[in-house]
Order: sequence, then structure tokens, then C-alpha cells
Amino acid sequence: MSAMEFRILAVDDQAPILKFLKSALSGPACVVSGASTAEQALALIAREPFDLVISDITMPGLSGLDLLRAIKLRQPETPVILITGSPTVDSAVFGLRHGAYDYLAKPFSAPEVRALVERVREDRARFPRPLSQPAGLAEDLARRQLGLEVFLRIGELALQGMAPQPFVEQVLRDTLQSLAGAAAVMLIRDGEAGFTTHHAGEPALVKQLLSHLRPALDRLVAAGGRQTLALTGPGDPYTALAAMIPGLQQPTGVLCLGRSARTRAFLPDEKELLLGFAQNTALALDRMRLGQNVERNLVNTITAFVNAIESKDRYLKGHSARVSLYAGEIATVMGLGSENTLLVCRGAILHDLGKLAILDPILSKPGVLTPEEYQLMKDHVEVGYKILKPLGFLDREALAVRHHHERFDGLGYPDGLVGEDIPLIARVVTTADAFDAMTSDRPYRKALPFETAIAEIERGSSTQFDPAVAEAFLAIPRQRLLDISGYSSATRAFEDAVATATGGEAGVAMEAGR
Repeated sequence: MSAMEFRILAVDDQAPILKFLKSALSGPACVVSGASTAEQALALIAREPFDLVISDITMPGLSGLDLLRAIKLRQPETPVILITGSPTVDSAVFGLRHGAYDYLAKPFSAPEVRALVERVREDRARFPRPLSQPAGLAEDLARRQLGLEVFLRIGELALQGMAPQPFVEQVLRDTLQSLAGAAAVMLIRDGEAGFTTHHAGEPALVKQLLSHLRPALDRLVAAGGRQTLALTGPGDPYTALAAMIPGLQQPTGVLCLGRSARTRAFLPDEKELLLGFAQNTALALDRMRLGQNVERNLVNTITAFVNAIESKDRYLKGHSARVSLYAGEIATVMGLGSENTLLVCRGAILHDLGKLAILDPILSKPGVLTPEEYQLMKDHVEVGYKILKPLGFLDREALAVRHHHERFDGLGYPDGLVGEDIPLIARVVTTADAFDAMTSDRPYRKALPFETAIAEIERGSSTQFDPAVAEAFLAIPRQRLLDISGYSSATRAFEDAVATATGGEAGVAMEAGR
């Protein structure tokens, strides 16, 4: 192969488009290869380098965004162009923020494709350094962590007894900061039909948000507070997102955020956070109006948020709920009493809170993690602890979050605690977490047989696990363990675990590095 040849990899699951791309890209000094899936593309990239990758975003299996991330982690100098058929191009904008060179919107012509490739070739000739740098794993981690901190801080503000007006103003400021907004608006119901308007940020954008928001109220109510609603469309100079603030009998109001369309589109996790902000705002306002203690409701909201995120990943779905149920069984056998069992169950259902800030490609990576990825994965315990620590009433549960990867022999992380220096709540959660990890499918391996996993708990007694906790686990009736591990409905398991973790009627009388 000539040193002057420009090697291009085209990736698309639709054969006609792939054929068109290969035809349009072929030319003097160009060598074009094709792949119908991201998995095939990664296999080709592992065998030979490419000067350019052009990939569709939406494909079965790994998406084009997954492929982009994999390329930027392995070969950051390789430019990637994404193909999008989405009218809102949210995914394409997401790709640009994470290192894509540019994107092509369907339908596109052969001259458009060739012109874009020629621009890549010219840039590669002019710039010796990589054409683009991904935003970076650490930046994404920090962004998600800030959003989660704000999510929990909203509930904490209610517990502090803050008055409604300064509370709303603080929520608007936090929303702007954590989600990089230019303006935020909150409508709060003040009667049967009236709303009080609160706002922060750029006055001109606030005015535009209000003009879009009021006609959209019926659609927000129809959504039932289960999803956000985009208020703008393609071509608008700004992008706006709204979430309903639910109430006891009727919606309490609406939280809306806007920013310049040139800045970036709203990512899926940002939409989920805005929804979480609205839900926690509702709890806080109810407490202020009715004088109710919201601790239980706040935990319900946090656990519902955890469940919603886990439900999107077939490998994580129901994990925290099952760990909570296993941990409750261990605490019962150990005779810890109802109050301590409640703490253990609640700590267990929150134990992986920090993983919500970890990038999805790392959580679902089927192969060995890179050193950077491994460190980010380990950091989830400290991220979760940092998020929960300001909530004083969850201080003991926060210890389970921080220390559930410590080992009894001192070889765990993050603090290398030994034996009974590890908080008891964490020692219980460690055993429950390891058992569920072993008996569940993960991206990097299939579930272990049930009896093999039980034997691993026994074998790890006094090394990975507290021997007293391991003994209690081994005393749980096998049928009860089977009942928990074999839940056909993750929602049912979640509801049982939440009931246990929040003090309702309860059914309760060897993973390293990940």
C-alpha cells in the first residue's frame, strides 16, 4: 500500500448507504474499507490504522457514539465524522463535544461527502497535532458529579427549613450552574389557574422561554412528570427543555432551562437531571407548605433515580434493589435490630450512587479497562460519598457508599481499611454486592452458577469478607436467595427494596475493581 494513500473506513448498517459511501469516497490515492457494525469496525481498526472513519450514529449493537469513544480512547489522532438522520441532531452535537471532527446530516450527496473528506485531508496536512481532542473522561465525570450533587442538595435545602422564595432562587441558580444554562424559569402554582413566575439568567432568553412555556403546559401535564419536553426545534437560535414539578393532587409547576443552540444540545443525562431537579423541588415545596418531614420521600426519590438509570442497562437493572434485599437478610440473621437493618438496606440501595457519574461506555465495556478507566471506576465510591455527605441524615449510609469495596484483609479501596475498622454497614453491603455481581451477567463475563457464587463467599471469609458477615450470609435459606436473585420483575424487586430501605413493610425478617 502506498504511503500516500488516504485510508478511509465507512461504517453503516444499511447496505445501500454503505455502498453509496464506498462509491463516493473512492478515488485517486483513496483506499476505502467498509463495515456494517461498530464491532466490525473496531476489529478492522485493531488490525490497521485509518486516516478517517465515517460512521452512522444509529446502528444495532454498539452505536456510532460508542465507536467514536472507543477510537478516541485508542487512537485519538484519528478523525471521525458522524452520520445522523435525527432532525434535532442531539446525538451529533454530543459527538462533536466528545471529539468528532464533524457530522453529515441525511440526506447527503456525493459532492458533500467528498468536500468534507478533502477538508479532513487538508487539515491533516496543515496540522501535525490531532484534528480534535475529546472533551475527556474527567470532564464528563465532573459534569455528572455536579449535577448529582445539585439533585441531592435540593432535598437538603428543604430539610434546613429554608423559606420558599429563597429556596426557588437557589434552585434556579444551581440549575443554571450544573446544566450550563443561560436562563432558567420556574412557574409555581398559586391557585387553581394562576402561576407565580421566578427566573434567573439572561432577560431576553427568559422572555423567550416564557413565550414557549405557557402554550406547552398541557403537554407537560400529559407527560405526567415522567419525561422532559423540548420547547424548541431545529433552526431555533436557542434550545429549551422543561420538566413538570409534580404535586399531591395536581402539578405544582414547571422548571425550564434554556441555552444557546450553538453551545450544545441537551444530553440524555442532562434531561434526566432536570427531571430529578423538578421532582426534588416538588418534595421540598410540599414539605414547606405542609410542614411534613421529607426524609423518607427524599430517599424514595433518590432510589427511584437510581432505579431509572439502572433500568436503561440490562447488566445493572435491579442490581441495587437486589443488593438491598440480600443485605437486609444478612442484617436480620445477624440480629442487628430493625433500626440498623433499615440503615443497612438503605445504604445498600444507595451503594453505587457514584456510578451514575461514570461514562456508559466504561460501565458496559466488555473487555479489560485501561488504567485511566479503571481509576475512574474505582473513584465511584468517593464520588458517591461526596454526593451523600452533605445530607446529614444519611451520614451512616454514606459510609456504606464509600467503603463497600474495602476488604477485610486491608487490600481494598479507597482507604485500605482492615477488619473491624471498616464500618459494619459497609461490611454487610460488600458481601451482598459481591454475591449479586457474581450471580448476574456483566459485560465482561456471564453469571456464575448459584452454588459457585455461594462457595466464593465462603472461600473469601476473613480475606475479602468479614467472617461474621459471611457466616450470616451462608445461614440465609437457599430458597430466599433464589427468590431474590430470580426476580422476573426488576420493578417488583425495587419496590420491595425501597419499602425495606424506607421503613415500610419489608420482606426481610466477588466483584473486584468494578
